[in-house]
Amino acid sequence: MKFTLKEIGAARMKALRLPLHGRFLLLRCSDALIMDVCNGIGPEWFPTSVRTLIDKMHPSLKIVAMLHDLEYFFGKGKAEEFNQLNNAFKTNGYMIAKDSFGWYNPRRYVVEFDAAKFAKCCDLGGRFAYYAAIEQRRDCKFEEAPGIYDIWSKLEDDERNII
Repeated sequence: MKFTLKEIGAARMKALRLPLHGRFLLLRCSDALIMDVCNGIGPEWFPTSVRTLIDKMHPSLKIVAMLHDLEYFFGKGKAEEFNQLNNAFKTNGYMIAKDSFGWYNPRRYVVEFDAAKFAKCCDLGGRFAYYAAIEQRRDCKFEEAPGIYDIWSKLEDDERNII
């Protein structure tokens, strides 16, 4: 599933408001790169129809998946980073749930549960996708990707969490 310009714009607006992990990438990457790298919720090998269905069932988490895809794409290929990025999926999902729904709304807790569930799925089966995304970056035809990667790679792990 490819994101539309409207969805990318809305995601950027949300990233400006919330301290989401990896938001720097969403704010700095071009629309073309985001459209090429980000495929919605679920791994690339899922049929597009399945990812589209999952996205429709979990619209609040689409921005979380977008950030996660970008973080995988710009990853360093280290096991601890892989675990950190999957944990960031859960943390970002919780932040989106709290921003989208009040404490009294049961949907908030459904979104939080789903964020934790998807993060666990990434822990269990996402390693191949993580390394495939890094390989995709190495073959990247987009001009801004190496520059963003240079900035991202120079940040310490604690600095990445702030951005």
